[in-house]
Amino acid sequence: MGKRSQNLQNLLSSFVRVAIAANIFTFVSLSGNAQNNISWAKNLETKTNSQDKPNLNRILFIDLQNHWSKSFVEGLLSNKALSAILANSDANRFQPDQPITRGELADLLDIAFTNRNVPKITTRLNEPATKAETLVAISRELNLDSKATQNPQTYLLSMYRDTLQVPEYAIPAIATLTKQGLVINYPDPRILAPKATISKSELSVLLYQALAYQKKLPPLRSLYAIDPDRRLMDINPMQVTRLEVSISRRNVTAFHGEIKLKTYPVAVGRAGWSTPVGNHRVLQTIEYPAWQNPFTGEVIASKDPENPLGDRWIGFWTDGKDWSGFHGTPNRASVGTAASHGCIRMYNEDVRELFSQVTIGTVVRVSP
Repeated sequence: MGKRSQNLQNLLSSFVRVAIAANIFTFVSLSGNAQNNISWAKNLETKTNSQDKPNLNRILFIDLQNHWSKSFVEGLLSNKALSAILANSDANRFQPDQPITRGELADLLDIAFTNRNVPKITTRLNEPATKAETLVAISRELNLDSKATQNPQTYLLSMYRDTLQVPEYAIPAIATLTKQGLVINYPDPRILAPKATISKSELSVLLYQALAYQKKLPPLRSLYAIDPDRRLMDINPMQVTRLEVSISRRNVTAFHGEIKLKTYPVAVGRAGWSTPVGNHRVLQTIEYPAWQNPFTGEVIASKDPENPLGDRWIGFWTDGKDWSGFHGTPNRASVGTAASHGCIRMYNEDVRELFSQVTIGTVVRVSP
């Protein structure tokens, strides 16, 4: 009697393990040859554990069923070291919406990449990690060239509806990750939410994407992945809304809204011919302008290699007779100095780029 009772107890234990592995609840009826049932249950358990360990993780996390991040989390948890941190003490729940702290982010990055040559997160470890700083950290771990994307602010403006919320320090890294197709945003791919606290599921997805980029995991598709080549149709990615000239720093910075697009070196007015300070607007744009000497009246034709205006003119101030504006120059050595008669000289390639981005009415602010 004692032996049969022991067999029944062992049988019940085996069936419970099988039920957990399959994530189902059922009524187990004990009948027939107990020893055969025990042998069958052990074989099934061994087969489940040996052939599909990732599936076991998928099945246990009941709060990941039908979750948008499910496939990415399941794949990431095949890494035992990452699984040890990401898996919750409640074996049946992953808690995908749990916020991630900076300390947790630092630990996961160290385990995922084991890259000792990048700066680590060492401060404010108990504070929540934002999506922006997470993306910057991942970009560093991947050793991506943050300067690879030309005009990164402009590119982001063409990709996300909330680009104006991206911190300035994060713009180059996020633009580079976006260009590589590594960014996934739920529920709207066009909403980056850079200042929001990153969740456990969001971080898992981004880590998976990064490891897939390194070919350590197979790539996965997602409806929420941003297509790096599909830009928003309602944004002109090259539009400049404001130009800010600093006479003392000898530069001009182009803005789209509050986002800095690019800063160019310039030459400004020399003593006695100062560049007019104040708020102005673009009044005139001319491709291949002619130039008239203000002293002799001599005219140098457009496209002449000696034309002091180069091949572009963007006028923003006039008293009815004299003008000030941005223009090119054949004298490249003068850029960065106070050398002009009140105009703002630029390298020819720079003024061409600027010319293509401004319109009549673009704001020009000149400060000392």
